Formats: sequence, C-alpha cells, structure tokens
Amino acid sequence: MDVKQLSGFLLVDKPAGITSFDVIRQLRRQTGIRTFGHAGTLDPFATGLMLMAVNKYTRLLPLLDDADKEYQATLLLGKSSTTGDPEGIITEEPDAAIQIEKMASLAKDVLRIDKLRPPIHSAIKVDGKRAYARARADEDFELPERDSRIYSFMVLSYVWPELAYHCKVSKGTYIRSLSRWIAQYLGTTGYTAILRRTAIGKVTLDKANQLADITTETISAKLLSVLDILPDVASITLTDEEFLRIRNGNSIACPGDNDETVVVLDQGTECRGIASRRENRLYPKVNL
Repeated sequence: MDVKQLSGFLLVDKPAGITSFDVIRQLRRQTGIRTFGHAGTLDPFATGLMLMAVNKYTRLLPLLDDADKEYQATLLLGKSSTTGDPEGIITEEPDAAIQIEKMASLAKDVLRIDKLRPPIHSAIKVDGKRAYARARADEDFELPERDSRIYSFMVLSYVWPELAYHCKVSKGTYIRSLSRWIAQYLGTTGYTAILRRTAIGKVTLDKANQLADITTETISAKLLSVLDILPDVASITLTDEEFLRIRNGNSIACPGDNDETVVVLDQGTECRGIASRRENRLYPKVNL
C-alpha cells in the first residue's frame, strides 16, 4: 500500500531543541506523507509525548481537545526568566530562598488552583496578534487569567534550587504558569527548566516512538486506531448499506443511549467517521 494513503494516529517522543512544527517537517521528510496534525504543541525546550494524526485522521483531532495532560517538570528556584523557561533572559535573584515551612501544604494548595495567568510568551492571540510577538516587540500588556485545574500533583524531589514535580492538568493549563505560581507560593522566583509530557488522556509516553525511527518503511506498523487512542469512546460497526446512508448525510436507526461521540467503523473495523446518537437514531458528524 502507498504510505501516502495511510491514515491513523502516531505517538512521537519529541526531543528537545525543536519546535512542534519541526516534528511535522521531519516526519514529512522521513515518510513522504504531507498531512500531519497534532493534539497539543510542546515548546522547543520541552520533550515527551506528541500525539500525531496522519492524513484523514487529522479531522478527528477535535475529539482530543478536552483531553487532560500529564507532565514531569523541574522548577529552578531563585532565578527568573522572561519567557518562564530556559529560552528567555535569565535573572538570578540575590539571597533567594524558599519558605520551607510551606512545602508541607504545597500539594494541597496546588490542587485548589482554578485559574492561572498564561505566560505572555505564548501563542494566545491578543487583538489578532500572537502574545509572544507582542512580548518580543516589548509591548506592555497582560493576559487575563484563564480556567485551569490541577487534578493531581506530587513533588518528586527537592534539593535547592531544583524542585521536580509531576502533575495532571486540564487543557489550556500552562506548566510555565504553574511553576511560576509554585515559586511565588514558596516566597521566591523560578522558572520551568525541564519539561516532559508523559500522557495525553489515556495515552502514555511509554508507547511513543523515537522521531528518527519513523520512516516510509516503518510508519504503517506504528499507526494506531481511534479506539487505541480513545478506548472509552462508544463505537458501532455498520453494514455497507448503513454506512452509505450515513455517508450521504442521512440518519439511521440505532438503539442506545444518547451520545454526542460515536465512532463509526466499517466491517473491517476501520474508522469511517464520527456520529452522534439521539433518540435511538445515528446522525453523521464527520465522514472520513
């Protein structure tokens, strides 16, 4: 089979020092496939799990919009960075120290966070212009706080000036912002020196491929299905006749609970689209 016709999901362990779009560029060169998308950008200094969609499966990426993400981070205390990471201008704070007594309550109070202010060096648009572009132009502005939830948090180690932690967070939560909050909570400054994404939803880093290992010859065996990525999502296998009706924009009878996301499979268990089930009928949403 021509690899350019393949569709599926692909897990990549992104190395440090390249952008998320650099990952796409490299995959294009190594596989000959042009169409890739991903479920969540990683900053150049960050490493870890990138969930890539190939060809038609890029249309399924909205299914992952609300997926929680997990990270391991190392916070460097006593120094500040203009970008919140190693790529900014670093300023060392003289005589910096933490309020060590607050370490005992850190995890409990992190879990109470419901809003964080995104870093100004981010891709959020402000009046049609990326925030990082405004920041690089030395424009004076501040981003509003946005909803953020920390579902789990654990300090992995602490030896001044490094505090390593693991967290599971809601979509749109910037770890650079969380690190800044932690440093301020402890009475000092700090920035995220190391960041590694370890999970997206139910998908974990241990299943990811090294970028260099994904080639024209190997990619077919590395592709995953929708149900591999979203094991809890409802699915239904349709006959050719039922699939044709759905593909033509018609609804079909389908007893079951109402559900806005039902994966439509053909007789070969290939994903052919997404439908919604309402009042025992199946309605097409995305056809592949």
